[in-house]
Amino acid sequence: MTNVLFARFALEAVETPWLWIVGIVLGMAFLFWTYRGIFLRSKRNLAWTLMLLRGAGLVALLITLAKPAWVRDQEHVEPGRVAVIIDNSVSMSLPSGGSARYDRVKLAVADIQKALEAKHGSAMVVDLFDLSGQPIPETGIPPEPKLERTDIARSIREVVARSRSKPLAAVVLLSDGMDNTGRTDFQDLSNLTVPVFTVGFAQEADPDTIDLAVRKPQVPQRAMVNNEVKIDVPVAKTGNNPLNEVTVALKRGDEVITSQVVNFAAGVGEQTVSLKWTPKQPGTFHFTVKAESPTAEPVLINNAQGFDLPIDGEPIRIVFLDGGLRWESRYLLDQLRNDPDIQLESSIRVVNPERLAGRPNKEMLTTERLSKTDIVILGDMEGKFLSDAEYDALTKWLEGKNHSLLVLGGYKSFGADGWAKTPLAKVLPVSLAEGEPYQREGRFALGFSDEGRRHPIFELTGDREKDVVEWEQTAELDGLCLVGREKPGATVLAIHPTLMIADKPAIVAAFQPFGEGGKSMVFTADTTWKWSRLPRLIGRPDTLYSRFWSQTMRWLANRNLDDRRPLLTVSTDSPAYAMGKSVGVKIVRTAPPGGNLANSEAIVEYRSLDGQPTKVTVQANSANPDEFVGSFTPPAGGRYELVTSLMSEGKLLANQRSEFFVQSSALELADPRTNPSGMEGIARVTRGKFFDIALASKVVDDIAMKERRTVESERTEFWNSRWLFLFFLAAITIEWFTRRRNHMV
Repeated sequence: MTNVLFARFALEAVETPWLWIVGIVLGMAFLFWTYRGIFLRSKRNLAWTLMLLRGAGLVALLITLAKPAWVRDQEHVEPGRVAVIIDNSVSMSLPSGGSARYDRVKLAVADIQKALEAKHGSAMVVDLFDLSGQPIPETGIPPEPKLERTDIARSIREVVARSRSKPLAAVVLLSDGMDNTGRTDFQDLSNLTVPVFTVGFAQEADPDTIDLAVRKPQVPQRAMVNNEVKIDVPVAKTGNNPLNEVTVALKRGDEVITSQVVNFAAGVGEQTVSLKWTPKQPGTFHFTVKAESPTAEPVLINNAQGFDLPIDGEPIRIVFLDGGLRWESRYLLDQLRNDPDIQLESSIRVVNPERLAGRPNKEMLTTERLSKTDIVILGDMEGKFLSDAEYDALTKWLEGKNHSLLVLGGYKSFGADGWAKTPLAKVLPVSLAEGEPYQREGRFALGFSDEGRRHPIFELTGDREKDVVEWEQTAELDGLCLVGREKPGATVLAIHPTLMIADKPAIVAAFQPFGEGGKSMVFTADTTWKWSRLPRLIGRPDTLYSRFWSQTMRWLANRNLDDRRPLLTVSTDSPAYAMGKSVGVKIVRTAPPGGNLANSEAIVEYRSLDGQPTKVTVQANSANPDEFVGSFTPPAGGRYELVTSLMSEGKLLANQRSEFFVQSSALELADPRTNPSGMEGIARVTRGKFFDIALASKVVDDIAMKERRTVESERTEFWNSRWLFLFFLAAITIEWFTRRRNHMV
């Protein structure tokens, strides 16, 4: 619709009218004065004719410069849009209220269109879409519902996306609410910019019919072996009759991990069942919580929920000793305590070492304690802080498997009374200074050796060049302890960029292998805490500090990040298939660092949620022995799970699952109920409202008016003409020739 707001004559180049008026008056006066002089000299009346001719030419020029135009402002009004989604899935062919649901929906659409036209006229327009999100052509609504899968959330998002360029006022969904994608809520629709009004059917099921539904369980993000894990499982029950001996089980594959029996009173109810167990095996596993009842249920598809849970191995056990509380130990202790993978024992000395002659403090580094330790960290302390027995136990322990020692910089530990005269000096990767200077003050940016540039403890982004620049620009240290050169077999990782010792850069970080997989490492600076404190003071996260120490601890303990990768992954070549189509399966097993899965076997089964498992034959890929492929054809439509287990010598190492759909009427007709609560949930999270199908036209009362108004200007220009320009040239030229010919200069 187009409306003419108003029309006007405009001199578009005239921004300061008074200046133009003054200029025109002065110009006319000058023109008159000039031609009056010509008249007085020539005594001929022709001078006044020439003045008029010159004036006409100048007027044409002024018109061109002023740019006169006739402007009409027109307002274009684009009507608001209401997107109406019609559920054309197979389940809509089921009866409701004496006729098919689909027939009632078509009548409801007509009622909504009439009500909208009666209230807003042509200012609001209805756009029709089917449940796949496709526009319904002008030929009309499809006569029969044939869609074999219902994905309500996807449909709403597709329709909103298609209507993004239009003034969309609301979305109206007409459906029975039976979404068979397996979702339990529609919270992901809460970010829509338009409300969704839902029109559905009342629940017509027998009130005595019992149905159990497992909601989304509350699961920790991760767990640790030998630590109790608690999983809260919400279980809902409908039906008037009570229900006893409902078994809520936690399963890993076919293995029941733990279970609990609960009872439900008469009527609709929900209770949360807490399942607890203590995992004994690390890995990433897929678990299923399932509710089973001795009473038959018409629908079993909602009786189970699955989730993945990574279970970490034993924690990294660290003993941290320091001769006094200082900034370095304070920040590092906080970092280690907050790391869920670390079990920390620490001791900070609070008395003078001269008073420890009788050893009143209990020894920390005993053989028994060290046998349960992965890393020992020694801070700033005198050499006599440790007893001979502790030195002996520490050096022997370092010869064991995956035992690592980290020595931090400090005035005392690397000074005259430090480690140089103790048995510890023999196991460190660098020679210690035997005299002054022991310390170098001053700020410096951390530098790297070639090995340090590619070492995992300094990795930030995965790009070595970017990481080095980041360290050099942000990881500034303040002072370091001076040590000699690295010992044979040791590796230097970090250096001082300018300070030289024995014609080589001063060492900041170095290590050497020890025992079976262990390391002995020194870090000669004691100001890494500034990497954490300074970012906090300006409101930034201390990512660099946390990442460095987290990666260092895991590297010292031989716990790489690759340890968390699942041993097994399974996938299908598509999430959905047509009936009779083959399903392609791909299984990949990934050995942990230092591990070997060559003798393990991948067992694959597919099952519907209420059916029996069927084994799938898979074969190893000749190009990759850790990749297995196979295919099969499901016998019927529905929702399936693909369950894969990795077995070795009868022991389950890992299990994973994937999910896929086979689109057929069986999936749509598996549950004949309607789902008004689901429709209410969609309306609630999208700021809409739910209406019964019998009151569909009432939805119009809650849809706010919306239209898009734009103003365009239509211009008719009078100055942009060749005739006007030719007139100017002709007038000036004729005046000039006439005046010259008659000698009227």
